[in-house]
Amino acid sequence: MTRHARNCTAGAVYTYHEKKKDAQASGYGTNTQRIGKDSVKDFDCCSLTLQPCRNPVITKDGYLFDKEAILEYICTKKLDYATKMKEYEKQISKEKNELSELAEAEKRSKLQNFLKTEKNIVSSPVKAFKP
Repeated sequence: MTRHARNCTAGAVYTYHEKKKDAQASGYGTNTQRIGKDSVKDFDCCSLTLQPCRNPVITKDGYLFDKEAILEYICTKKLDYATKMKEYEKQISKEKNELSELAEAEKRSKLQNFLKTEKNIVSSPVKAFKP
């Protein structure tokens, strides 16, 4: 015999009464609320626009779309992607310019350091022995 407690759901059998009691206590899984008509789309309506379809297209999964809505969606996404691509290309070119400027500045600094050290050559002979 299984041991029954107030919230015991570990047994092999989870009775209808226990399930109903748990559902009532938690508030989930109840059938007391029904979906209204305004939250369910009509059978002949597009899944994107929720308007009746003029030129219907059905997917393999059974979703109904209006061909005009699909084409409009594709066109807007294509424009969005084109603008994002332009921004990306601008960002890449800006980064390349910054890197080239940094490399050029580094070359200039190395050249200036080299010239500084080369200009410090002593023009008069150094007397190694003092008389």
